[in-house]
Amino acid sequence: MRVEQIAEPGAEWDAFVEATPGATLGHAAAWAAVMADAYGLVSRYLAVRDASGAIQGVLPLVVFRTLRGGRELVSLPFLDAAGILARSQEAADALLAEALAQARACRAGALELRHAMAVDGVPAPAEVHRVDLVLPLEASEEAQWKALRAKVRNQTRKAEREGLAIAQGTPEALLEDFYGPFRINMRDLGSPVHPARLYASAARHFGERLRFVIAHLGSRSVGGLVAFDFAGVVSVPWASTLREERHRCPNNLIYWEALRWAIARGAREFDFGRSPRDGGTWRFKRGWGAEERPLAWTRLDPQGRPLPLGSADGSVLLSRLSDVWRRLPVPLASALGPFVRGRLAN
Repeated sequence: MRVEQIAEPGAEWDAFVEATPGATLGHAAAWAAVMADAYGLVSRYLAVRDASGAIQGVLPLVVFRTLRGGRELVSLPFLDAAGILARSQEAADALLAEALAQARACRAGALELRHAMAVDGVPAPAEVHRVDLVLPLEASEEAQWKALRAKVRNQTRKAEREGLAIAQGTPEALLEDFYGPFRINMRDLGSPVHPARLYASAARHFGERLRFVIAHLGSRSVGGLVAFDFAGVVSVPWASTLREERHRCPNNLIYWEALRWAIARGAREFDFGRSPRDGGTWRFKRGWGAEERPLAWTRLDPQGRPLPLGSADGSVLLSRLSDVWRRLPVPLASALGPFVRGRLAN
């Protein structure tokens, strides 16, 4: 086995990933370019090959600087899961050893691996506070509709009765319609917003594998989501609707449309994304029948010793930042957001 760093992961990387059980959206090769476009982040994508030269494992990594200026290696920031993806224990061990060596070489304070499930040989967290919520899909739209709970179906119908409709348009127009409500909602939540260029870059690099699903009331956007089709799963890492319009149930409309798209694409699962257990978003996603899957995030020091989970910037600092952020005018929060968000890996 030999490990190499791949400067520009592409078709060979994705072919291995999509053929390997346990792959997630975070393993897609496109993220290296998207994170460079959006934040100038330097990627260190590792692949392990056997004697014949065939890939036997991959690990996408990004060099990340925290709010306090500390350097970390993360797989991957901003996304729910990536981490080591390997077809043998030998390949997994080789990737972990090289990742730790890379952490030492770049003087990183931590190596953070965001696995969707525990990987042998990698210390697992003692407690899991955030979980992924995944819905196995039916074979047809009709069967999926019937499988939904009555409350979800009724709220989806209500959205249509309230005059909401799924927007049609170019990717550029739909991105603008997504980003408008999204930046408002992120300010209200006390969370700095990603720059619009992150989503524009994702649209370019994922192509037809990405879809913006937008809810309109008349000609006005009231919210939307970003859905990705990768490795047999349609995932929604970002979704947002305007608070003052939520009585019209726009979330139901956009998620049902995303489910319809997932079935049409032939996906086997729909990933609603991570949520704190028992929180409001967790209850919403569970209402659709999504199954809870604990995420196995692990932080290690450069020698491979476990570190506490959570940002190196500390919960107190982040809580204070959130409190301040909610008080900012939306234009100012939107202008400052990308600079701050680029230092927050979550």
